[in-house]
This record gives sequence, C-alpha cells and structure tokens, in this order.
Amino acid sequence: MFTRISLTRLYVGSIYKLVFVGLIFSLVPLGLVFGLLAAFGANTVSWNGAAVHGIAGFLLGPLLGGLFAVSLTAFLGSACVLGLWLFSKLKPMSLWAKNLTHFPDEAA
Repeated sequence: MFTRISLTRLYVGSIYKLVFVGLIFSLVPLGLVFGLLAAFGANTVSWNGAAVHGIAGFLLGPLLGGLFAVSLTAFLGSACVLGLWLFSKLKPMSLWAKNLTHFPDEAA
C-alpha cells in the first residue's frame, strides 16, 4: 500500500545515497557484463586507449563500472542537490512511498 508524503526539504546525504545506490546497482552489473565479454575477446573494456582481454578485462569491467558510478554520483548528485534545493524554495514536494517506518528518536 502506497502512502503520499509531503516534503519541504530532503537531507543532502539522502539525495547522494539515492543517486549512488541507483548508479552502483546499474553500472557495476553492466561492467560485469562488459568484463565477461572482454574475457572472451570482445573489445568492450579499455584502459589507457588499449583494449583489455582475458581475466584482466573480467576484473577491470566491474571496477570501472564502480569508479564511473562514484564519479557520476559526485556530479549528478550535486546537480540534484542544487535542483531540489531550488525546487524546495517554490513549493513542497509530494512523493508516494511504500512500507513507511518512522524513527522518532533519530535526528538528521
């Protein structure tokens, strides 16, 4: 069951966490697929302009996916923080959430 919640402002760490989790769980598996293809000889993983094959390509693929996720989190997360901060100046944000749990003792 979904519940509608209204927010005036999100914590900056929560925005970065959402961006990072979304990117890490999409780019590392993609890097794993590219690494698997590189292990079988495809030119899908490159380092310093040269294609990497074999076990090195298999290990480097997910590593590059994670590195790309971290660097994108820094740039896209900062853009999201700025954009959501500007949006919060206009009006409250309305979101739909499932299985909400309230922790009254925790302060941000």
